[in-house]
Amino acid sequence: MVSPHAKTTSGFVFVLLVAGGIAPSISAADAPAKPQAVTGAPAVTGAPAVAVVELQVEPAALILNGPRDARRFVVRGKTADGSWIDLTRSAEVKVEGDSARLAAGFVEPVKDGQATVAISAGGKTAALPVKVQNQANLPPVSFVRDVMPILAKTGCNSGTCHGGQKGRNGFKLSLRGYDPEFDHEQIVEDIAGRRVDRKEPANSLVLLKPTQGVPHEGKFLFDEKSPYYRLLHQWIAEGCKSDAATMQRVERIESFPQAPVLSDIGQEQQLVVIAHYADGSSRDVTRDAVFASSNDNVVTVTGDGLAKAVRKGESAVLIRYEGQFAVNQVSVLTPNPGFVWNNPPAFNYIDEAVQRKLQKIKVTPSELCSDSEFIRRVYLDLLGVPPTPEEVRAFLADQRETQAKRKEVIDRLLERPEYVDFWTLRLADLLQVNRKYLGEKGVWNFREWIHQQVKADRPWSETAFDLLTGVGATAQAPESAFWRIAREPGQAVENATHLFLGIRFNCNKCHDHPFERWTQGNYYELAAYFGQVGIKKGVIADEEVVYERRDGGEVNHPKTNLTMKPQFPYAHAGFDPKNASAKTRREALAKWMTAPENPYFAKSMANRLWAYLIGRGIIDPVDDIRAGNPASNPELLDALTADFTKHQFRIKHLLRAIANSRTYQLSIVPNTSNADDMENFARARPRRLTAEQLLDSVRVATGTQNRFPGFPVGTRASQLPDPTAGKTGFLEQFGRPIRESPCECERRNEMSLEQAMALVNGNTVSGAVADGGGRVAKLLQAKPDDRKLVEELYLAALCRLPTDEESAKFAGLLSTAKNKQEAAQDVLWALLNTSAFLFNR
Repeated sequence: MVSPHAKTTSGFVFVLLVAGGIAPSISAADAPAKPQAVTGAPAVTGAPAVAVVELQVEPAALILNGPRDARRFVVRGKTADGSWIDLTRSAEVKVEGDSARLAAGFVEPVKDGQATVAISAGGKTAALPVKVQNQANLPPVSFVRDVMPILAKTGCNSGTCHGGQKGRNGFKLSLRGYDPEFDHEQIVEDIAGRRVDRKEPANSLVLLKPTQGVPHEGKFLFDEKSPYYRLLHQWIAEGCKSDAATMQRVERIESFPQAPVLSDIGQEQQLVVIAHYADGSSRDVTRDAVFASSNDNVVTVTGDGLAKAVRKGESAVLIRYEGQFAVNQVSVLTPNPGFVWNNPPAFNYIDEAVQRKLQKIKVTPSELCSDSEFIRRVYLDLLGVPPTPEEVRAFLADQRETQAKRKEVIDRLLERPEYVDFWTLRLADLLQVNRKYLGEKGVWNFREWIHQQVKADRPWSETAFDLLTGVGATAQAPESAFWRIAREPGQAVENATHLFLGIRFNCNKCHDHPFERWTQGNYYELAAYFGQVGIKKGVIADEEVVYERRDGGEVNHPKTNLTMKPQFPYAHAGFDPKNASAKTRREALAKWMTAPENPYFAKSMANRLWAYLIGRGIIDPVDDIRAGNPASNPELLDALTADFTKHQFRIKHLLRAIANSRTYQLSIVPNTSNADDMENFARARPRRLTAEQLLDSVRVATGTQNRFPGFPVGTRASQLPDPTAGKTGFLEQFGRPIRESPCECERRNEMSLEQAMALVNGNTVSGAVADGGGRVAKLLQAKPDDRKLVEELYLAALCRLPTDEESAKFAGLLSTAKNKQEAAQDVLWALLNTSAFLFNR
């Protein structure tokens, strides 16, 4: 069945199928801006066509310490325009002296002594000195330093191969090599040692399988002439010895050149990886490191560390070696000879940080949004509801300087009760306020406690501290409800780190984190802080009491069964457990977690608040802070974090700073330089309204009220206590979260055909439009002229005045309609189905 409002009248098409749903098109100005396609020249190979003014070699010198210490270098040339290009693979290179030689891009040792690598490229020359030493000292092949990296590089211990939970074909390895002792036992001792043949190493399965000497599901990995084959063969011949318990592990890895900028599509940059050890030694591990690009659409990276530009943008190259991680941010620019930085004004420190990045990447920010766009945007972002027509008229009529009147609106909105309700909803989502966990009374108590925190603008650090340390009956101490949700130490670890630090610690529950530094030991050491939390039934129904246990409550490591001592996963200057007093383990944890010096606490909330107002986190997703997911603008995130910390972690302060920035107030309309920019905040991003925003906006536009069963008439969707309240189907269709995890991913903001049909043909929108006590009915009672009626409907739905063309077209429709009430309802219904209404722009 099609809604009576879905029709064509007087030649005006109300319904237009568009990607992502059905959205009537009213005006080109109302359509979300679409990024323009980016084109570029194909990749250029061979020597550069332009001369260089300077040649740079990294590192500046090589020391080859021992027979296996091969090292790589990179050659870069500086062009006349100041950009750098990689010449590593196109340069003419030769070794002078017999102490070293070149092999597949590496300088390998031959004998003790000195050598020089002579380099010529782009019309310039350079010399790389090489010192070779300790060649007579050939140590046995190391299981940890030589064999384990081979298993990682070839993918043998990945989750899709033998590192999976159950291994593959009877052979299991620890995921990403987090347990060398286990891996050695599996290779050497399992199935009666049939995977290795010490007498005839070439007959070992660990060599026959990867070389396809016998059938192997993992297919061909390397041949008999490769360095990997030679190392494994020698290790087996030497007796398959393990040094897992004694060998020094890598302390850190670094990559160079750091943060390279590729100035055109198709350009390449060789990356080099160095592993550093606690004793001061280092190794070139470029050949053995595992590389991955965070965005293959911008930068691809090969297995040997060659990064290649695909399109304009930025991508993080994640580098993993022996449980250590490094990130190298690669930027891709495209030639823009006509680019001129126009020095746009900066309203505050936010704009300064954003604009420095934009100037660097040669992108110009869009113009400011119009007053009508701003008033709707800021109301939706701070209050969760759009302004009324009267509020829009008053703001548009205000003749004061633009920033003065916008600042005044922001300050006023932050003091309104709708602000408290909307941001209570935001925090209640994260804190999983749900009667499934808390019961009927518990939901209301916890929601009211959060409401009071927001109303008082209480520092986020104090709110978090109370949640982490809460004790008592949930009726008298609602903050202890946090523990009715996180009922056991492991769940508490995952919820607390996700919510307060923006870290996904659940990945290292069963094994070391595959993409971060967090270990399985970190997980259970942190869980030990929560082991002494007890929960028991209260004296009244539907109540529980949270208390500190005096006996037991220890946490054991599932692998070793050892009792884990409470220990923080990282140290910071804000809290030293040896010198700081704490009555309980949880209090010690809360002090450590909420300290100003904690590198994650303030950063995670600052990033989250930015994403709520801008539509994308500086780190995105906002609750996945890790080395492999770096900030798109580290300077901006650091500045927001410092401001948030300086002002005692007050959410309202940071929201005010963001809303007052020029960056927040930019138009969605792109210019030629920022059309394809999605990460650097050069223009505003259209954002589909959340389920609650959408329903409450329908009510404001139509002049009607929500009627949720069991709640007073007029209750806004943002005032509902949990996902089971006000179930009408509409909120669920548009992505209201079920609040069963603290992940932002629970809230869905995509468009679907089901949602499109609900808007076009559903009772919620059509019923509100046709309501006898609604806006259309009241306007017609006042008998305005047709243009005035159209104007009022535009102000109510889109928070702007119609263009002359729109006014004439709709007024003409109304003047010729047989039934003006139905025609006016059609106009309002069509406006509610435009992208301009469905999106915050």
